[in-house]
Amino acid sequence: MSNTIHKFYLLALMIFISASSLFGQASLSGRVSDERGSLPGVTVLIAGTTFGGITDNGGSFRIQNLPEGEFKLILSFIGYESVEIGVNLEGGKTLDLGEIKMTESIDELGEIVVVGTILPSEMRAFNIQKNANNIQNVLAADGIGKLPDRNAAEAVQRVPGVTIERDQGEGRFAIVRGTPIEWSSNLVNGDRLPSADGFGGTRQVALDIIPSELIEYAVITKALTPDMEGDAIGGAIDFQTRTAPADKVMSLSLAGGYNAQIQSGAFNGSLIYGDRIGEKFGFLISAANWNRPWASDNYELEYNFDLPGNQGFSINNQQIRDYEGNRNTTGFNLAAQYDLSSKSFLYVRGLYSTFEDTEFVYQHDFNFPEGPDETENLGSAQVWVRNAGYFTKLYGGELGGEHPISDRLTMDWKASTYDVSFTAGRGNTNLPSSDAGIQIGQFQQFGTFGNVSSDNYVYWDYDSPNNVGGSGQAFQPSFDATLDPNQMILTLAGVFGIETEERDRVGQVNFNYSANSKLDLKFGAKYRNKNRYSLSRQQFFLPVGLFDPRVPIPIYSDFDLAPYDTKGGLIQELDSPYESLLLDDMMTENAFNNMISGIFNDTDSYIPVDGGPAELNTFDGTENVAAGYLMGTFDVNPQITLTGGVRLEQTNINIIGYELALDESLNRFEVNPSYTSVLPSLHLKYTVNEKANIRGAYTRSLARPNFSDINPTRTLNSVGNITFISEGNAELLPTYSNNFDLLGEYYFDNVGILSGGVFYKDVSNVIFDNVSQVTTSDGVVRTTKPENLEEAWLLGFELAFTKRFTSLPGFWSGFGVNGNYTYTKSEVIIPTFNENGDEILTTETLLNQPEHIYNFSIFYEKGGFSARLAANYKGEYLAEYRIEAGPDHYRFYDKNLTVDLSSSYAISDKWRIFAELNNITNEPLRYYHGSSERPEQIEFYSIRGQAGIRFSLY
Repeated sequence: MSNTIHKFYLLALMIFISASSLFGQASLSGRVSDERGSLPGVTVLIAGTTFGGITDNGGSFRIQNLPEGEFKLILSFIGYESVEIGVNLEGGKTLDLGEIKMTESIDELGEIVVVGTILPSEMRAFNIQKNANNIQNVLAADGIGKLPDRNAAEAVQRVPGVTIERDQGEGRFAIVRGTPIEWSSNLVNGDRLPSADGFGGTRQVALDIIPSELIEYAVITKALTPDMEGDAIGGAIDFQTRTAPADKVMSLSLAGGYNAQIQSGAFNGSLIYGDRIGEKFGFLISAANWNRPWASDNYELEYNFDLPGNQGFSINNQQIRDYEGNRNTTGFNLAAQYDLSSKSFLYVRGLYSTFEDTEFVYQHDFNFPEGPDETENLGSAQVWVRNAGYFTKLYGGELGGEHPISDRLTMDWKASTYDVSFTAGRGNTNLPSSDAGIQIGQFQQFGTFGNVSSDNYVYWDYDSPNNVGGSGQAFQPSFDATLDPNQMILTLAGVFGIETEERDRVGQVNFNYSANSKLDLKFGAKYRNKNRYSLSRQQFFLPVGLFDPRVPIPIYSDFDLAPYDTKGGLIQELDSPYESLLLDDMMTENAFNNMISGIFNDTDSYIPVDGGPAELNTFDGTENVAAGYLMGTFDVNPQITLTGGVRLEQTNINIIGYELALDESLNRFEVNPSYTSVLPSLHLKYTVNEKANIRGAYTRSLARPNFSDINPTRTLNSVGNITFISEGNAELLPTYSNNFDLLGEYYFDNVGILSGGVFYKDVSNVIFDNVSQVTTSDGVVRTTKPENLEEAWLLGFELAFTKRFTSLPGFWSGFGVNGNYTYTKSEVIIPTFNENGDEILTTETLLNQPEHIYNFSIFYEKGGFSARLAANYKGEYLAEYRIEAGPDHYRFYDKNLTVDLSSSYAISDKWRIFAELNNITNEPLRYYHGSSERPEQIEFYSIRGQAGIRFSLY
């Protein structure tokens, strides 16, 4: 470890030794709650002094370095009646006030406070947000549960500046402030989650594995403090799981659902139970399950963007896909706490969650003519059958504690471990586990196409040299022949499997030292050991009959077929334009499984395809991060608070793998990149009055390279006279960003907010897949390799508004609105090629960065009834650079507006019925090619919803 970090730890040790001998002044502690449980974010002040504090997420507070004497303690909380308590403090002693109860303010909230509404959630969230020393947004559990958001990603999509990436209509990845997914960190209880996406060594965390019912708070931090992990340029999303309660709790939720796309029902249920045993021990158990069928219809187009000129807009292939599957998410959370004393406690938390996604896919492909050198109008149609299953498992836990060392010094510590694994495959009982994987079969029929242009390519009509081609929203392949099971021959079959696992072991310790009434110091250390293992395998076979005419080739009609049920029409949103093109009968799932297992057992009729050296598909990497920090919070005066310090992180990586040399020999390698990151930060909070804050911040953060980027494994693939090389780069530097934020916020008395702010990120060492090209006497060698770019920047502003119209008369007083808007603009300079193949520099936006994001909802809460209509908009953005083709061929994500509806009614103070609808406008997923008039993918999911009942016994 570097000398810098050694000196840092020495300084922290000196502070610790000097602090441990300081005693004598009084301390005050207690815990604040309401009828629902703990109240975090309560402001606790000693009247007439500058002494005070804020309750933590468990509702506890501790104020140190107090003078002796009699004082008045004042507790305040948005939407609640203030509480005043007289206290008599004695030197060298701690006065524990025990449980302090607060009640909602009827004057401010009118009669709209009812059990189960979102209002209590917003009161908690706004208070935490208002009293924080840095810029953050907070969501509380009851607020998450009142919206139709079933997983962790969907829960945070309504926060200003946060967008999500979806998979089959469900939220999967969260993006903060328009930065690449890997630039934002996702944490559980303050620890970064490991990732196992299954398709490479990225740091993307799939959040659909965490049911929203297990989350107590989601804290979205946009300006990091030194005590937080520093790898979060966009921001950090901390999902805090439920903890042991102060009183007995028990609630149950049961719901049945329906998905209109697959025309089938679903189930969703959750249970929470917690209690205290004696005065010292508390526990909580929560569980959730969401079992739902799903389906989607889509069509996709592949363009020949590697061709020159206008032919780059010709279409090579059209795919019409029909997905049907089932997803089952199950999660468990365990929390327990043992109070050693009123000031000291131990806790344990455990999390276990699984996400199982099975799917059966029918896919029709149309491969169009390939130009003037090929037979006129000749192409082929293919039917793909795919049987797949994707299984993700997350489990882990933590053991920690908090202990006072003196009246001025406290220590907290934690040891944790989290493991996530991903397996791609599907159980076929006829195959051994070593052969398990995604089962794929391909059948093909040759034929000619209409609507072929004069150069023997297929286009949209506006791109065609003679205006012949597709038109409208649904591209028509115009295949001249009728698809016939007796003419479709088997051309490829086999399995493809993936196994990925990433495991984190983390230890940390923090010390809090109260120097005086104005200055608090915090310092600590954290160590993370990360190990990632990845393996992919493939076994594909070709029928011998493709090469030996004496051997018959299997045809589609050889297998059991059943009428093709398109559930009301394939892509019926576009008037089912492909019904007449598709096969009338499709292979059954059982017949397909038997076909795959039969191929494995029939080595005389099938030839295995050489997938290359198995070692190229194996990856083993270790990353160790040692960090230390020093942070201070200084109250300049009752209105101005400064929080700042520095964090040091030392990263050491070890990767073992294999690479393929140009002579196709296999070489083993081991690389050990390392680097030290110095991450300073400074936060300013100016409290204008009890309702308004102005905040400013400078922070420095980083984004570590993906494992797949620093893995120097080299792969080669030749097409004609072009050799394609893909390799990693062990010399990559992490991406760094200097971040600047300015925010103003005003909190309304009746639980609302008006806020606005600007942010700027000055980014260096952006990682980019660089493409270089060399022409030799043997042909062209095109190499793709990640490189560091010099710089980029991102600028934006955010607005947020929540208002309840409680001043309106009668019925109208239950209405309210909630909205936020984020604008972002970015710039990065990347190398590309001109028409002559020369490298030039061009200015582009960052990937995955929409210019406009907004959320808007109108809600009603009164007399036990609650309803909310919510819209979520994400503007178009650049999804993929295609450097060799140029900006006209980049892949873009099209704008997307989804609308959800939720409502509930309290039958009593214990029973509530509810109903939810998602995607009520059936908004599709859409990607386009350079211009919105050229779609690359259009996918529909239809509407889904559920209705049920919630019961709260305690």
